[in-house]
Amino acid sequence: MRVCNLLVATLFCLGVVDVIEGNMATVEFKTDSQETYHADIPIDLFPCEVSEGSHFYAEVIDGVTEIRCGEPPL
Repeated sequence: MRVCNLLVATLFCLGVVDVIEGNMATVEFKTDSQETYHADIPIDLFPCEVSEGSHFYAEVIDGVTEIRCGEPPL
């Protein structure tokens, strides 16, 4: 999956949930270099309840990609 490779290579990504169908969320990622990618992610991977328009971010900490809900801290 291209996005997984992207997340491992990138230290930070912003995301927004575009559509939820069943247990899958179609999301849009924007990397720290302002590139935009789309992916389908199981909603079970989010640590919170998400809906269309929900914001989240992903960051790599000690080699592990973590998805966090809401806007990133400043």
